[in-house]
Amino acid sequence: DECARRYDTMRSQMDAVGADTLGLTHRDRRYFLHAPHQESEFLSRFLFSDTVVGPAAALLGPDVYLFLELFVLKCGIVGSAMAWHQDGGYLMGTDHQPYLSIWIALDDMSSRNGTLAVLPFPRAGGDALVEHVRDPRSNDRVGYTGADVGEVLEVPAGSMVLMASTLLHRSLPNADPAPRRAFLVSYSAAPITGPDGALWNMAEPCRGRHA
Repeated sequence: DECARRYDTMRSQMDAVGADTLGLTHRDRRYFLHAPHQESEFLSRFLFSDTVVGPAAALLGPDVYLFLELFVLKCGIVGSAMAWHQDGGYLMGTDHQPYLSIWIALDDMSSRNGTLAVLPFPRAGGDALVEHVRDPRSNDRVGYTGADVGEVLEVPAGSMVLMASTLLHRSLPNADPAPRRAFLVSYSAAPITGPDGALWNMAEPCRGRHA
């Protein structure tokens, strides 16, 4: 329901400005749908619940900050792929402590409908943040162009995939008639700031809030 609501909002925004592309969103192909939790009672509960904050704290330590939340929807048949990247590559070279991304499958995920593929650190040459180059056609930031196809993750709806922000991954195109939907939430062990000291996105403390 939340994904559908954000989809309608994005379509209206694109119509209002007469755009077929907004950032990583391409009309009728793929949609990156930011979901401010303050606008949703459900998301406000979920994002600070032990379901997601518990695993984040186990990996990051006791201090956990909500950094990002969004839905990713790939349209049926023509749902676009996403290039190899590290989530940290979208911080435009900002030096930061690696954070945690939790990718939640809202549909059964397969190689046919556009699931994730990951490149394990040994095959990627390590776990350091690499330079990313913007693809002018898709606006994707590309961190790997090698021949390794990675490990394809075929998982049922409701699964959570936990990834360091330095893990190279990509998503495949959706060739199924039905849309493919996922929810991405990221947590950090400390606020992430740019060179000027301003926050990247947000840093809402989760400690003491999850249950």
